[in-house]
Amino acid sequence: MSSKGKISGKDFDNAAAEQAKRYLEEGRETFRFDTFGSEDFWGGKLKLHEAIAGEKLGGTGPGLSPEKALELGLKVDVNAIPKDVADALNKGEVDLADPASTLVLLKANAVVGVTGFFAEDGKTLTSVGIQCAVCHSTVDDTYAPGIGQRLDGWPNRDLNIGAIVALAPDLTEFTEMLQISEAEVKKAVEAWGPGKFDAELNLDGRHFGRTARRPPRSIRRRSDWPV
Repeated sequence: MSSKGKISGKDFDNAAAEQAKRYLEEGRETFRFDTFGSEDFWGGKLKLHEAIAGEKLGGTGPGLSPEKALELGLKVDVNAIPKDVADALNKGEVDLADPASTLVLLKANAVVGVTGFFAEDGKTLTSVGIQCAVCHSTVDDTYAPGIGQRLDGWPNRDLNIGAIVALAPDLTEFTEMLQISEAEVKKAVEAWGPGKFDAELNLDGRHFGRTARRPPRSIRRRSDWPV
């Protein structure tokens, strides 16, 4: 306000700048952490969390270690790693071949673009969801390849989303939608390679020369797939 009680141009500019800053912060929070309910698909339908946890931790199969997650192109935000874990990592005391270490990173929201949902015990992984950032953020590799400072808005060209889908224990959502076998689904998604997502598979079924039924809402509303 000016001395006469009127809004000055400077006051208006300051208010606009503060509003823009607030919107930027809110947008960044949504971009980084809002799953938009995708856990209903990735966890509820595909049961991907079970493959991540592995049999020893209440899931199925060998589990997904940090080493394997990095191979698949997933990134780790070094600033989100808890201090005690970071200290242990620096000392070489963290087993990067152990899926349990992946769950520690998920619980800390350190896996870029992926949210882990845990039971009340804080240990059992019950679902996973993804954010826009999983495809549209990367890291600067300052700590190690795939581990570093976030780079929001940069494409993750290393992300092998097809190989990640193929890990899921239950691909019924795809087989029923496309009327093909699980082996055919895996063959298709594993052929994409890093940085690719073929919309012809689950959005219109043209990969197999047929039109798929309308995919579930949890797939339709995703706009953050790599292209």
